[in-house]
Amino acid sequence: MPDFKVTELSDDVDFDNLPYWDVVIIGAGPAGLAASLTTAHRALTTLVIEAKDRAGGQPQFLYADKRIVDIPGFPDGISGEELSQRTYRQAVDALVQFRFNEELAGIEDTDERVNEEPLKRVVTSKGEYLCRKVIIACGLLHFPRRLPVLDQLESSNVHYKNPKIGDYEGRNVAVVGGGDSALDAALMVLGRGGQVDLLVREQTPIGKGDSLQQIRELGGRVHTATEIASARFSGDRIELTLTSGPSLLCSLAIVQIGFLSAKDTFQRLNLTLNDDGSISIDPYFETSRPGLFAVGDVHGDIKLIAVAWAEGIQAAIHAFNEITSPYWLNEKRLKDHKIALIGEKIARAASRGAVRK
Repeated sequence: MPDFKVTELSDDVDFDNLPYWDVVIIGAGPAGLAASLTTAHRALTTLVIEAKDRAGGQPQFLYADKRIVDIPGFPDGISGEELSQRTYRQAVDALVQFRFNEELAGIEDTDERVNEEPLKRVVTSKGEYLCRKVIIACGLLHFPRRLPVLDQLESSNVHYKNPKIGDYEGRNVAVVGGGDSALDAALMVLGRGGQVDLLVREQTPIGKGDSLQQIRELGGRVHTATEIASARFSGDRIELTLTSGPSLLCSLAIVQIGFLSAKDTFQRLNLTLNDDGSISIDPYFETSRPGLFAVGDVHGDIKLIAVAWAEGIQAAIHAFNEITSPYWLNEKRLKDHKIALIGEKIARAASRGAVRK
């Protein structure tokens, strides 16, 4: 028997003037989108905060054109971009609300209460939102590292993810970075008849040696021990001045220099973390701070889209149950939470004792 029936939110809800949200979700990747669908289908007002300019998370930003073949229901596979667009459209149809280009700054406890429950205040780079529950689904990697020397151009021809094939096919492309993502981007361009200048800050690229060899065999130019000193427009192209010598012209630039870790954000939120920097949770996906849940890559070992979906759904159901059930019905869950934290402390103490020996 299903645990609920879909309850649609009313079209006349004034989302711009809500005194508080039932649930605020941090991150619009697979876990966050699945959680938002689940809460909205239970008639909870739901707001999703996303640091990027669109929904989708890693499937959208890291492998938009790649066909994903391990998701049930898509026997021929589905691209990361199409999967992201489908899930986002489903959330919008369920009246989930989104705020893009907003980064999480903090989550504060407040003295304001609803049904004897204290509200949280989610603080972002653009605003503040009161809510009853928070689900953190932003992933361990927040966003790509930026390159200010290129950002100042404010050009749509500067990419931090692999662009669409039509954007680079047969063109001159500068790829910045020496890791596997940068080498893969260079090979992608070369495979479509483009010309590549690979700009590597290190003396030796850290990516796979066979990828580097293939880039050279396909005619890619590799510049090591170099950085971009300045950038400017030259007609309809970008002129890059390199620290290692002469400038070069390119139609577009693809920057792949790593990602900023979310660990600093988690520490700022005063959450208990695991040894690897991920968020510690109890069996109900709740963190060490009551009312804050965490799903997906922020805590999990199995980083698959299907797992992220499942965790987002489960956390959303637990949040729904806490919102709609009397407090005393949650006593067992609170007891389990305390037991889990005690077990964690005992395990850590035992681990420290073993190290001393």
